[in-house]
Amino acid sequence: MKTMMMIFVMSIFLSSQASEIDVNTWANYQEVALDHLNLEWLLDLPNKFINGTAEYIFTFQKSNIQKITLDIYYLNIEFVYLTNGVVLPFTIEYPLPESDQGQRLVITLNRVYNAKEILTLRIRYSITTKSRAISFMDVEQTYTKTHPYLFSQCEDANCRALAPLQDTPAIKFTYNATILWKNVWQKDIDVFMSADSAKTQHNLPLMGQYDATTLSIRRFVQVRRIPSYLIAIVAGNVELRKVGARTNFISEADKTRLDQYAAELVDMEEMLISIEKYIGPYLWGYYTLVIQPPSFPIGGMENPLLTFANPSIMTGDGSGLSVAIHEMAHSWFGNTVTCVNWPNMWINEGFTVFLERKASQIYYTQKENAQKAIDRILIDATTGNSSIYEYIRDENLWQSTFSTLHPDTTGINPDDTFSEIPYERGFQFLRTLELIVGESFFQNLLQAYQKLFAWKSIDQQDFRDFFITTLKQSNVAEKAAKINQINNIWQDWVFTPGMPPSKLDFSTQAITDAIALADAFITSAGAVPANAASYNQYITPQKYIFLQHLIDKAAEKITIDIIKTLDTELKLTESKNGELLFRWFKVILLAKEQDTSRYGNIVVFLQNNGRGKLIYPVYTALAARNLNLAQNTYLTAKSFYHPIARNNLEQILKIK
Repeated sequence: MKTMMMIFVMSIFLSSQASEIDVNTWANYQEVALDHLNLEWLLDLPNKFINGTAEYIFTFQKSNIQKITLDIYYLNIEFVYLTNGVVLPFTIEYPLPESDQGQRLVITLNRVYNAKEILTLRIRYSITTKSRAISFMDVEQTYTKTHPYLFSQCEDANCRALAPLQDTPAIKFTYNATILWKNVWQKDIDVFMSADSAKTQHNLPLMGQYDATTLSIRRFVQVRRIPSYLIAIVAGNVELRKVGARTNFISEADKTRLDQYAAELVDMEEMLISIEKYIGPYLWGYYTLVIQPPSFPIGGMENPLLTFANPSIMTGDGSGLSVAIHEMAHSWFGNTVTCVNWPNMWINEGFTVFLERKASQIYYTQKENAQKAIDRILIDATTGNSSIYEYIRDENLWQSTFSTLHPDTTGINPDDTFSEIPYERGFQFLRTLELIVGESFFQNLLQAYQKLFAWKSIDQQDFRDFFITTLKQSNVAEKAAKINQINNIWQDWVFTPGMPPSKLDFSTQAITDAIALADAFITSAGAVPANAASYNQYITPQKYIFLQHLIDKAAEKITIDIIKTLDTELKLTESKNGELLFRWFKVILLAKEQDTSRYGNIVVFLQNNGRGKLIYPVYTALAARNLNLAQNTYLTAKSFYHPIARNNLEQILKIK
């Protein structure tokens, strides 16, 4: 019966397509769609330059089309041509330059094309340090201090800085890549991409212009359809280590560091299996995690076969590996089923957080016990709810679409809407739906949803239609009333600004204990509370709750004496956990009385970490106390930060 029901539901949706358009692309992707991309790049890491050729195979979706428009971001376009050598005229337009969404490359075709026709064309271009998708790192910025290093970061709409593209999650395509670099600095260099390694590949004209005996070559093939933002590359003195049957990691080739990471990542295969137990088989073959240099601007990036992670997740005790589980979960939600545009980002992130927490409960129940595993989930959800409240409050977004699950990104860079909203409000909405229909039914529904929409891009209406149709065809008790309830809450959860429309209960004794201990330190006024040592027995998320409560009370009650006692007893400044440190430094900076003796530790932390989640709030708090110190701290380390981080920090610090 279940199989027949799902066949019925699938028959309804197989030919459906998301109706929402992407307002953050200049490409005419509704008229012509990219099916396959061939890339060839000659890397020049010492000079921070990439010479590139891209070959595109397009299929026309509509008739009477005589131009193709693509997204670019300060790429040097040399010429556009057909495979028969015919050169095509092009122009570069600058729509909405103040929005920082790049330029429109307008290619005039050799004739009028009609629906279902296929066209292959090529573009010669180059990438420089103007690219906001590429971080060219100097030797001094690496761990090993032996070779330059390169990595990309394309999400949200930054892949237009890697190649002229239909830079929208609405379009999915396969890709091949040939990466070349000169042997003069080849020693110990390796390259990886978000694709499988390949021995042979179609050669573009660029290769013929160089002596192959002087070049090193890596070839890649991605046979699964992905959106542009999942194209990724890392190049440098890096090494791959296998840690499980399907799991690997990559890091700079420092043996001590590699050994440390291998020990901490030994459970990656178990994490992957935990996710599979909830949602179904992993479809990508192998899974590789890249531990990036510390300037990587985010906690993790879910590039398929090449997930990137900031080294701040490697704490030595495994306490930061929730990021790894989250990025693994993207293999189902985000990479396989994808949002059609950035206002629907919760289709990626909310679903991934939901799956991450289900899988974490499975994993940590095996590693610890059931109660601690549940506590982790409830505390994470509580912390997430606090983060969206603070974001809405601090940015005064009570009436803004930026506080909804469907922000209006018209005329702006979608990066500017980034927050915890799609993650945490998205998770809470899915948890609300689960409470209505029951855990077992919801798990089965998500498994069917993931299978049906695999390799497609969808919007929230697609999910809603699928959900309601599946529920209608089910034998769930009182389904008519539940369908009515879901329809009544959907609009508010997705589109109404402010905090989530209903409050979920994430309470647990572990939270109560952490808050009580924080209050004990405050009321002790510098003395050591009797139960101070209990902090050392807390699970890591519980420590975050403890610190968050101190943050909430800092401006009113935290004195220098309390700060000194906290640090002496709990060794907070000595922690290797960046998530803990940034909260602790916020306590110091927001405190009623300022302990400037610890500002030096804060500066060191900021200049050696590039992860936005860790440094943006600390820079904001430091700037409020001492804008000159904050600006000088940033300017001293500016070259260390990724372009995305630089852009955000210069807004925070009012640097033009």
